[in-house]
Formats: sequence, C-alpha cells, structure tokens
Amino acid sequence: MANRHGANNLSRPARRPYLLLALLAFVPPALADALEPATLSYTLLQTRPLDSRYFTQGLEIHQGQLLQSSGLYGKSKLVNRPLSKVPQTPKAKSSWQQVLPNNYFAEGLTVLGDTVYLLSWREQTLWRFALSSGKLLSRGTYQGEGWGLSNNGKHLIRSDGSATLYFHDPTTLAIDRRLQVTRSGVPVKRINELEFAHGLIWANIWFSNDIIAIDPTNGQVVAVVDVSRLAQRERARNPDPNAVTNGIAYDARDDSFWLTGKHWSELYQVKLNTERLSKP
Repeated sequence: MANRHGANNLSRPARRPYLLLALLAFVPPALADALEPATLSYTLLQTRPLDSRYFTQGLEIHQGQLLQSSGLYGKSKLVNRPLSKVPQTPKAKSSWQQVLPNNYFAEGLTVLGDTVYLLSWREQTLWRFALSSGKLLSRGTYQGEGWGLSNNGKHLIRSDGSATLYFHDPTTLAIDRRLQVTRSGVPVKRINELEFAHGLIWANIWFSNDIIAIDPTNGQVVAVVDVSRLAQRERARNPDPNAVTNGIAYDARDDSFWLTGKHWSELYQVKLNTERLSKP
C-alpha cells in the first residue's frame, strides 16, 4: 500500500510500533501534572435566616461579624452585622451599612487588616471602608471586571468571570501576579465569589453547585465540594434561575464554612471533611 507520496510503507514495518510507543510516551507537562481533584464531603451544622432580598455577591466572617455585599444596580449595598444576636467575641464590631450610588453594582468583598475592600462589577472601582465604623476611607481603580474578592494576607485576589485570578497590591491595586485556574488540565471559567482558607483559594463557579479549592501556587483545582442539596433546598422556595449558589465565608474560630447564594433565604454552616486535602 502506498501513501500519498508514493512510498511503500510495507518496507519498514518494524518502525511503526516503536514510533507509536514514542508518541504515547510523550505527555505535555501541564497534562502530566493535572491531577483529578478530590471530592470533599460535608456535614450541615446549622442554618441561619437570611434576607432573601440580598443578591449576595460577597460573604465574609470576621470576629463574629458577618459582612455581606448585595449587587444589582440601584440596590447595591454592603452590610456588617453580628453573625448571631449575641456577639460571640468581645471584639465583635458594631453593625453598619453602606448603600452605593445607583450607577454601581457591588461585587466581592474581603477584610484585610482593619479595612474592608469592596469591588464593583463593570465600574472598575474598589472601595476601602473602615472595618469598625463603615466610614469610607478611599477609592481606587483597576482594569477589567470585578466578580469575587479575597486575600492571602498580602495580596487582594480578584476574579473577573474568566479562568484567571489577579493578585493586586492592596495599596496601589497594581497586578503583581496572574494565576490560570485549571481542573484536570482544563481552564475553569466563570470563577465568582472567593475565600482563602487552609492555604487554598475556595471559589464559587457561576451557575454551578460546585465549590472548588485552588492551589495558589499553580492554579490547579485540588478539591471539589458539591452543594447541590443546599441549592435544591433553596430552589424549592425560590424558582428564580438567577438565585444561584454564591457566597463562601470561612470562620477560623471553629474551622467551619458558611455558604449561601443570590436571593437565598438561609445561611448554611457546614463542616468540610478536609482529610483528603494535600494541604494542611
């Protein structure tokens, strides 16, 4: 049998198996390092009532206070209030609220030091508020969209709905680093709300019930938590297709996570089984 160049392939039969084996042996480094993420189970500890009017964008727990940002134009605000009616620590801050101008869409938030940082969606604006009082300290600008926000103690970590995370200097907002997020070698798109805990970046995926845990050194997804049961519970009360899973807050005091979603009526405290995590 001749190929299209007219050479007789039957004259070199011995080379074919070796060539095939050589091709199969070559695996791109990115795929060779792509590990299948661990599936983490969880235990539901308790629920707390939540105002379902909130279009939750960001969620944070700090010293017994719950901080929540709610989006939508004309309705955006940032709220800081006790997680429970009786503060669980004497350092718990007094409640306060900041309502944003109608032309801003509030997005993710994070607490770093004594400052609350809040993103906007398309307005490329970041606000800095005093944690204790809610007083506006300053505003900054960045390029691109703002979705989720967290921090690793040094950088603000921003998502923009793509598979890339951005590490910003908290003062200048300059981008010091970009991180491509992959799951089993495939880029993860629509990354939304963020939280930093156990040395990992935890993230909601817009219109997904998976919460992923991202290794901040290489961007690989190392674990997945399926919270479909919580989403189905909320969907039974609110069939709005936009009422999706969104909101992750880590409480270091008892190593638990509080989860919610857009227009959800409850806040869920869960304990993750993290034994399968490669990181402490």
